[in-house]
Amino acid sequence: MIKTVSAKRIAKGTGLYLLIIIILLWTLLPLVWLFLSSIFPYKELISNRLGHWLPSHATFKHYLSFFNPEEKIGSRFLAAMRNSLIVASTTTIICLFFGSLAAYAVVRIEFRFKKTMVLSLMFIRMLPTITLIIPFFIIVNLIDTRLINLFGADVHLFDSRSLLIILYTSFTLGFVIWIMRGFYLTMPEELEDAARIDGLTRLQTVFKIVMPLSANGLVATGVLAFLLAWDEFILALIFTRTENAVTLPLFIAELGSQYIHDFTQISAAGVIACLPPFILVLIFQRFIVSGLTMGSVKG
Repeated sequence: MIKTVSAKRIAKGTGLYLLIIIILLWTLLPLVWLFLSSIFPYKELISNRLGHWLPSHATFKHYLSFFNPEEKIGSRFLAAMRNSLIVASTTTIICLFFGSLAAYAVVRIEFRFKKTMVLSLMFIRMLPTITLIIPFFIIVNLIDTRLINLFGADVHLFDSRSLLIILYTSFTLGFVIWIMRGFYLTMPEELEDAARIDGLTRLQTVFKIVMPLSANGLVATGVLAFLLAWDEFILALIFTRTENAVTLPLFIAELGSQYIHDFTQISAAGVIACLPPFILVLIFQRFIVSGLTMGSVKG
């Protein structure tokens, strides 16, 4: 009997480890190949004689050219990287601040059409971005026409980081409210009642009691919001034209053309684009795991 139990336990453990290895390979191998493709010489990468996984003469010229502002492609890349960092960071901060307050109001304050509002938040996230491109374009065009008439051609909304921040926020804010609502539902209301008895106003209770207790949830939600803004492509494609607002996903897409695709250059840009989200998750991984676990209890 003991041998049978031990054999079943070993088989179960072996199967579990095999499944973990398969998942890790499925996740990591594309990233490994992305990096290897970036250091292959272009002719070697596209040749039919590619029978090995490592380049015979590794090259890092694309990485060097991307960070060289004196080259045209370097200046474009640095501008796109700067735009992506500014837009994604600003969108995350705005959505976290207003989204956390709105989520608290949804959880703790009773008002009419509360359930309808909560369901509409999920509907906004389920709505494909492409369906709102035409209404957004018409609205932006009307606003730009008004601004140009009032202040001249130098003042406009189109092809600006400000416009991308507004558009990204409109799609990300509902997601932040929905996620933070789940965190607030796990918090005992008695702590807030005790703070109110001690003389704190509701707003003071939010900033001095609720926010510190939900720090893990804020970090986890902030990382997810940053990733959503960082990866956004459709809105940047439609509403940007120049280096003033072009983001990194759009820059990578523009590296190819109708007739030629420098896959080594595209791979190098892809590797660099993966680094900020990877570093962010690596730094806050402890908060992300605990935050997502806390928010999964209710909601």
